[in-house]
Amino acid sequence: MVNITASSSHPASLGFGGGLVDIAALTAIIGSTTAKSLILGNRGAAGLVWGTMSFFGTLVVIKACIAAAIPGWLREIIGVKNEETDAALGSVLKLSDKSLLSRQRAIGFCGNGVEAKEVLRQDIYAFDQSTTSLLELVPGSSKTESLQVHVLIPGGLQQERVAQIVWRDWIGILASLIKLLEVTIYWKHEAFKLCLVSGCCWVFFLCTSVLLQAFGLSREYSERVRECEVDILAGNLPTPVKAGGHFKLLLRAPQNVRHSRLWRATWAVGSLVSTASVLAVYMLLGSQDSKVITEWIGFQLLWLVLRSAFYHWAEGTNRATQNPILVKKSWKDLNPDLRARVRGLVQALSLYQMHVHPRCLYCYEEDARTINNGYASMLEYPLSEAERRCNEPVTIFISAVIGDTLLSSACFITGSKDAALDLYDTCVVIVKIKDAEIAIPAARVVTAPSPARVADVEKASELLTAPKGSTNLGKRHLTWWYWIPCGEDLWLEMQTTDMQFLGERRARILSGEQVTKHLASGNFYIGFSEVSQIAKTVTYSRTAFKAMQSLLPQAMNPI
Repeated sequence: MVNITASSSHPASLGFGGGLVDIAALTAIIGSTTAKSLILGNRGAAGLVWGTMSFFGTLVVIKACIAAAIPGWLREIIGVKNEETDAALGSVLKLSDKSLLSRQRAIGFCGNGVEAKEVLRQDIYAFDQSTTSLLELVPGSSKTESLQVHVLIPGGLQQERVAQIVWRDWIGILASLIKLLEVTIYWKHEAFKLCLVSGCCWVFFLCTSVLLQAFGLSREYSERVRECEVDILAGNLPTPVKAGGHFKLLLRAPQNVRHSRLWRATWAVGSLVSTASVLAVYMLLGSQDSKVITEWIGFQLLWLVLRSAFYHWAEGTNRATQNPILVKKSWKDLNPDLRARVRGLVQALSLYQMHVHPRCLYCYEEDARTINNGYASMLEYPLSEAERRCNEPVTIFISAVIGDTLLSSACFITGSKDAALDLYDTCVVIVKIKDAEIAIPAARVVTAPSPARVADVEKASELLTAPKGSTNLGKRHLTWWYWIPCGEDLWLEMQTTDMQFLGERRARILSGEQVTKHLASGNFYIGFSEVSQIAKTVTYSRTAFKAMQSLLPQAMNPI
């Protein structure tokens, strides 16, 4: 009988059943929860390097890096959206984006630097944990109450305490240099490739941790972050067809540093480095002897234990939002800078309503997006006696249009009791009269071709008017119709040309009776059937415009 004994110098795999399959299972399961939290930055920049010290949990780290690096709306599409990522980063969409997610109902908005040249406004579908902790301390306001604003005052944490946390982060980064022990041992065993592969992922995240810490992007309370404060409007916010409810208005909140480009670049490149490293380790371990494999497993278990220890020792990033100093202010107590911040949130709410509007965004391309300018106002367009007598079309110049989304947003913030659908057809037309721009509250509707008539008289009558909130077939099928009051039961009637309204327009002068006949002519598919409905909408426009003017730096008196 011949006995054959395997030499220890030959390649070997793990002896507990599955070889590299067992290693894959370990890297996917063990330590995954702690690794995910660290790689998402919940313990600052130092957590990045400790989250990747051990290969156990690497697959979860890769998935977390991918989820954190991509836009929020894309996470759900590719299946990487989860509660942990939302808690770390929130689910955010820039209001300039046109994705399917923008059709959902947002729970809040944030903006920064409303007076800056480039303004960032976002709608929020899930706030990050730090912001949620702050908002929980802010009492809600009803839309029927007067405007109440909460301002976060810097200094919620003592500077000494902040300095201690920063030093602890640096100590955590330096402590990760113990990884060199593993790399050195592989080198001594002449496992050069395993040495390089095991160290490259650690080196990458070590470098990025140092950069983030050096640039003050590790946590939310550095000097660099305080220069990028955000303003938040959160709660049961309105849509064009549904009224809002309680809301919270918080100004000068700390910005989530993990929305910075450096963090996202770290996650994007880190996902590639981690993937390449774990694949290379799988291949290299199959060619190593049992001693090296045993040492590799031992080191991964050691880093796993130390990673858990670091997780409990390091300070959480939500520490910056504990015990904040919040000051409640009314509108009259706000300084010009804070008032500008509130107006920026009103504009963000208006832009969001444009995105989710049943009419669709293309109907609002010419509408004003800001409310920084005050206008002198008139209740009616001033027709001359000659224009009234001749009853011929007049030429007027339209400078701007303030649409229903901006008016309803201003009403919501200021506590107006008008319902969402009451403001659906409201607008304010800015006309140029003798080199002066005058704001005149008016009414407008979008009309599309009427649907085919049916033989049933009762059903046919139902199709003569379109309910508010109806959708449309596209921009090329639509026309805006405007009615501006002129006094003495006279109206200026205008329509768009290829959905273009600004500039010089020709307007017909019609009596109230003529307007009603025109509405009944069958050429419209709108919610108006008589002039009294238009007049009521103009009344809503005046109320809404008054609410909007109250937010301006200097309200202009009516002429």
